[in-house]
Amino acid sequence: MKASLQIAVLSLGALPMFIGGCAQESRSDVPLNAMEMASGGKVVAFTAPHDGKAYLHDDTDNRVVFSTDLKHDQVMRFDPATNSVRIDGNSAPEGIAHAEHDHSIYFARSAQPDRVDSVSNNGVTENAGNNVPTVRVPIGIQVDVQTQPSTPR
Repeated sequence: MKASLQIAVLSLGALPMFIGGCAQESRSDVPLNAMEMASGGKVVAFTAPHDGKAYLHDDTDNRVVFSTDLKHDQVMRFDPATNSVRIDGNSAPEGIAHAEHDHSIYFARSAQPDRVDSVSNNGVTENAGNNVPTVRVPIGIQVDVQTQPSTPR
C-alpha cells in the first residue's frame, strides 16, 4: 500500500513539470506576457489594440522570425505568397525564411499607457496635449460647435 501511494505522489509531482514543459515548447522565443492574436498557414494579420510589441512566430521551427513595435491601430500582416511582413502597408526590409510554414502573431502590450488609456467612457479625452478637451464623434454625425462666453475669474 505504501509503495503505490509513493508512486502516486511522485507521479503527481512530475505532472506540473510535464505540463509546463509542453506549454513552454510551443512558443520558445515569445515572452510569456504575449498573447496569440492570429495564426495559420496562409495570410495572418493583426491590428494592435494598444501600443506594444508584435512577434511573428514560425510554428513549425518554433522560433520568432520577426518582431516589431506597434502603435495603437497599426496593422501587421504576413503574406507567405509574397514572403513579406507589412506594417500599415509598408514592407519590412527582410523576408521571412520558410514562408510556407504555419505562423502565429503574438502581441505583448507596452507597460506605458497609450492614447487609448486616456479616453474616458463618454469619448472625451481628458488632456490631448494642448489642454483642449477632444470629443470623438462617429463618422457621419454632424456636430454643431458653439463657443461659450468666458467667465471672469
